[in-house]
Amino acid sequence: MLAFITGLAFLVARPSREQAAATPYVGERGASRATASGLGVAFTRAGQTKPLAPGTPLAAGDRLRFTVRAERSRHLLVRLRDGAGAATTIFPTDDAGASAPVQPGETLPATPIVGAGAGKVVVTAIFADHPFALDGDHADTEEVDLVMEKE
Repeated sequence: MLAFITGLAFLVARPSREQAAATPYVGERGASRATASGLGVAFTRAGQTKPLAPGTPLAAGDRLRFTVRAERSRHLLVRLRDGAGAATTIFPTDDAGASAPVQPGETLPATPIVGAGAGKVVVTAIFADHPFALDGDHADTEEVDLVMEKE
C-alpha cells in the first residue's frame, strides 16, 4: 500500500508539460506567420494616407506605399501588375533585375499609382536571406502575393 501511495504521489507531483499553444515554437522555422516577411500597404487618396485594410478597393489615381515587415534584414524584389497590364519590377528601381537588401520597417522608394480600368492590382514580393536575380533560381526564397481589388 505504501508503494502504491508513493507511486501515486510521484505521478501527481510531476511537472505538467505546457500545451503547444501556450508556448509556441520560437525560431526561424516555426515562427508565427504574423511575424513572417511581408509588405505593409498604405494608399494616398485625396491627400489622405491610410493603411490598406483587407477588402478595401483601390481607385484609379491612388498612390501606393509599401513598408517592409520582417524580423531581420532580407533581400527583396517586388513586382506589380495593374489590371490586364504587364507585370513590372517596382523594387529595386535600378532595373538590374536582382534583389536589394532591406531592413525591417523600411519604406520602399517606389510609390506606384493605380491606373484606370477594371481588374485587380497584384503585388508579388520575393524575400530571401541572400541576393538573387529575378530570372534566377528561387529555391530558397519566400514569395508573398498581395491581391487588391479595384473599384
